[in-house]
Order: sequence, then structure tokens, then C-alpha cells
Amino acid sequence: MVKNREKDQPKARPDAMKRKSKGKRTLFVALLMLVLFIIALIYNPNKGIREMINKSADTSSSTSSEPGFVKQGELSFLKADGSILSKIDIEIAADEGMREQGLMYRRHMAVNCGMLFIFDDEDLRSFWMKNTYLPLDILYVNSKSIIVKIWENVATLNEQPIPSDFPAKYVIEVNAGYCALNRIAVGDRMTFIRN
Repeated sequence: MVKNREKDQPKARPDAMKRKSKGKRTLFVALLMLVLFIIALIYNPNKGIREMINKSADTSSSTSSEPGFVKQGELSFLKADGSILSKIDIEIAADEGMREQGLMYRRHMAVNCGMLFIFDDEDLRSFWMKNTYLPLDILYVNSKSIIVKIWENVATLNEQPIPSDFPAKYVIEVNAGYCALNRIAVGDRMTFIRN
């Protein structure tokens, strides 16, 4: 049997080559569009889309949705002379159910946010970090709005009591490190307004 030489081989038709080239170009454009779409989703300034992507990517979060922050007022930390140390937006826990829930199950809280717990009377208080994923600073405040005890960088997911040591009417929870960052100390004051 005689081998065909290259010149004896049938040549590809020009329209078949065009179809192959056009198919590769279409596939390239489709892949490029997909990549651009993913980049647009990730870097889109629309916060809602980014949060949706982050939540779907977080496999460690619970099946129930994380409670969202609801601004219900503003709180200021003051030195004894009245000068302002810092201000935060607050969510207020003023009834038994809200105080029991607190910041449980939350995994994120903005630096300038916190929760204010308001009790009907001044008494010795004790909190814990059950189901609390955020490391916190916990501040106990008496009925005269003076900070009487601060627990800094409290360990998460812990059921050990965190006592006030002194009677308190208010408790403030902020992100861990907030007190050190803003030089908030026992003896400083707080004031708040509701929305």
C-alpha cells in the first residue's frame, strides 16, 4: 500500500476553518463576559449584593439569618469634665426578651455601634457570652450614668458569669478593643438619646 503524500491529502475548506475560528471567538467572549460579571458582583458598590455573596459563601453561619442592627438611638462616652470621648449608634434592649437576646448570633457589628441594656432598677448584674460570636467590651453603668466596671475583650461563646461588682442600671456592649481605642475608663460617664 502506498502512503498518501501531503499534497494528495484533501485540504480543509475555507468555510469550515471560519466556523472553527468563529466558535472559538464566541467561547472566548462568553468566558470573558462571565468573568466580568463575577468581578462586577464582587466589587459592586451595592452593599446588598456583596452581603448576599458573603452570606452564601459563609458555610459556618447558622441556618437562621443573623439579626441585623437597628439604630434606636445615640450614646456618648464622656470624661468627668463633660468632654466627649466618642459616640456610637445604639440598639436598645429595654425589655426582658430583648435583654435575653442581646447580641447573640451576630457575627458582625460596625465599629461605631453597640447595644445599650436598660434595667428598671439599679442592682448587681451579671452577663455571659452564650451564643455570642462577637468579642466584646462590656461596660456596667450606675443610675448616675457613671461607668462602674469594664470587662475588656470578653471571650466569645462562654457561659462564665461576667459580674458588675457594683450596682448597675445600664450595661453597654461594644466591639472588643473599643474602650482601649477611645480611652474609656471606670469613672467616665455616658449619656444617650433615643430616636
